[in-house]
Amino acid sequence: MRITTSCIAAATILTALLAASPVGATVTVIGDFTHEHVARPGERYRGTIVLRNDGSAPGEVKLYQTDYSFAADGSTDYGQAGQLPRSNAGWVRLSRDLVTVPASGTERIDYEVQVPTGGGLKGTYWSMVMVEAITQASPEASADVTVQLTHSVRYGVQIVTQVGRNDDAAGLSFTNPGLVREDGKRVFVVDVENTGQRWLRPGLSLELYSQSGTPVGKFQGTARRLYPGTSVRFKMDLGDIPNGSYLGLVVADGTGDNLFGANVELEIE
Repeated sequence: MRITTSCIAAATILTALLAASPVGATVTVIGDFTHEHVARPGERYRGTIVLRNDGSAPGEVKLYQTDYSFAADGSTDYGQAGQLPRSNAGWVRLSRDLVTVPASGTERIDYEVQVPTGGGLKGTYWSMVMVEAITQASPEASADVTVQLTHSVRYGVQIVTQVGRNDDAAGLSFTNPGLVREDGKRVFVVDVENTGQRWLRPGLSLELYSQSGTPVGKFQGTARRLYPGTSVRFKMDLGDIPNGSYLGLVVADGTGDNLFGANVELEIE
């Protein structure tokens, strides 16, 4: 997951951010941005985050932990580490929090996760390790660091711990179904929240029927990952379905034996 902050026009964001670290340094995270491990209470495991500098000068970065959550209204929160009920930030220890990556080189940052004992732990626990370029404005910056811009670039690496068996209680709730117009298209929207104990990546579909029960069409939504307690807004383009009153069945395939559904009524105009 790459997270960027900037106050300049969208068309120039990429150029600005690539220049955020010391002149000639472009440090990136190599490999997956989600590190998932299965562990039992009391177990300890290790992992590695690999950084690469494709630039011609050394690049300095800092690493720190946050929580991570998101909601169907489009908001994303990188809150203080350890505040979410299912945060594993307190279990994670980084080998380093300040790193200089040599020009055209790589650096490995090891981490260790100690799963607590007791407490009835089961399901998915997660947090984020942020990897952020040190700019001239950063308090960690070396005295000889020279930058072109003070915009920052961050990469977020999700550290996910799956505790217990994979048959923990799963649940999805569906709210706020409706129709909106986007770019002249009629789009069905519905908010889906993970009310279970383990992450899911449901693929959503909408099956439409006439009032007499005749099938009219089936529409697919893009699968989205949902941590427990998070929600997303699914969208499905209804194409050229004629105006009228319809009955609908929203179906979410949560993978495995997890199948969820909800009935809706739509008036398409």
